[in-house]
Amino acid sequence: MTTPPSLEDFAYAALRSGRIFAQCWSDAGLECRGASCGLWSAACDRLAAGRMPKGRDLDMLVAMGEALRRALNAERPGYGDHAMREDTRYEAPLLEPRLEELRRLAEVYKHFRDCRERYADRLTAEREVARAL
Repeated sequence: MTTPPSLEDFAYAALRSGRIFAQCWSDAGLECRGASCGLWSAACDRLAAGRMPKGRDLDMLVAMGEALRRALNAERPGYGDHAMREDTRYEAPLLEPRLEELRRLAEVYKHFRDCRERYADRLTAEREVARAL
């Protein structure tokens, strides 16, 4: 019988994947316009420092995912919608280097988003159990 992952395991996965996402986001150099640029940069700085996103950072991460979807769609119409909805890790590498770079970033983003959600769900579950006892 296996032991289920601990809250610490979920937190570690979320923090680690957040750091990787922040680095990949920075490396991809997605164009940013307006006031959100500084907010995205600050959110990435906090992720790179190992801080769990909350509050405004959560809103920024959603906006970053949307910007990534649009960037993918700009490279190949409809591909961003596909990449953000489906698991593209096992698809053949794309021949356009920029599109492939953004596809990989989308997979890193989705993994981070999923890890953070699993951590938040586990934290909520533990609070509910503690309250019920």
